[in-house]
Amino acid sequence: MYRLGAVSDPIAGADQIRRWRCGRIVMQNGRLVEIQHRLMCGSVSVAQVWWQAKYGRNDDAICWLDYHQPMGMPQFLTLDYIRAGQYAGYKTFLGACNVLDEIARVRGASAIVAHVTNGSISDRLLNRLGWQQHLLHWKGRHWIRRFYDGYPESKLHRYAA
Repeated sequence: MYRLGAVSDPIAGADQIRRWRCGRIVMQNGRLVEIQHRLMCGSVSVAQVWWQAKYGRNDDAICWLDYHQPMGMPQFLTLDYIRAGQYAGYKTFLGACNVLDEIARVRGASAIVAHVTNGSISDRLLNRLGWQQHLLHWKGRHWIRRFYDGYPESKLHRYAA
């Protein structure tokens, strides 16, 4: 999908981020590189996730996370896709998740939802990161990160470049 712009500081670029419906968080070696404005949210199939998890991991330390606001639902964000290179460590992945929390705060989102298809992302990890199982009667692993009681303390200072 096409990149339309970017900000490297979510606080300074908060007004821009509020206007963007689709975005990508780019982290490298535990540091925030930028948040990109995307034209459209990526359409990712379960087969693509499986293939990339098994064969397509890049040899880099980059992690990117795609998200979007569903049409007509400004109170929600959807976590669409996470791509992590072979050398992207836990701090890089955790940083991307914390930046997404900050974007949710900036946008005033009530929750972030995700359909987790990669078995390498464990239920235990998701629980530790504040996610809860959601839509248990639906097929697949659906998770939600709720902010009804407020947002977590910002940790952006740990990841700012």
